[in-house]
Parts: sequence; structure tokens; C-alpha cells
Amino acid sequence: MNWNKVTVPDGAKLFQIHDFAFMYKGNTYKLEVDAFVDGTFTGHGEHSTDKSHVLASVSGKSVEECLNALIKHIKA
Repeated sequence: MNWNKVTVPDGAKLFQIHDFAFMYKGNTYKLEVDAFVDGTFTGHGEHSTDKSHVLASVSGKSVEECLNALIKHIKA
């Protein structure tokens, strides 16, 4: 199925969500990368047990680019 050829109503957005769990130094993070029809990607993340620890959003040209940016932020 080619999901980016699905017709959506005006004002609506359809995007694909990629979910990941990342463990680092005893902490677990939930990471999400959204793939949009226009080829852009945005990444978001948060600590899995401390909802107040939210990572700054990132953007990139691929799922991998966004994941690498989120992981770099976690390591810093």
C-alpha cells in the first residue's frame, strides 16, 4: 500500500508514526518519529517514567536522522 496516495479531506493531515524505546544508562525513553507525506520527518521524545522530562523536537530528512538527533540530545 502506498499510504501517501490516500486522499484526505481539506485541513487534515495523514502521517506515519514510528515508535521506539531507547535505554541509556539505566533510563528508558520513548521516542517517536513522524513521517509526513511531503517527505519531512519530525522527532519527539520523553523519559518513560518522568513525563516532565521532554526532549526538544527535532526535524530531519529521514527516520534515522531524527533518531540520531534525539539520541545525541539524550547523551548530552
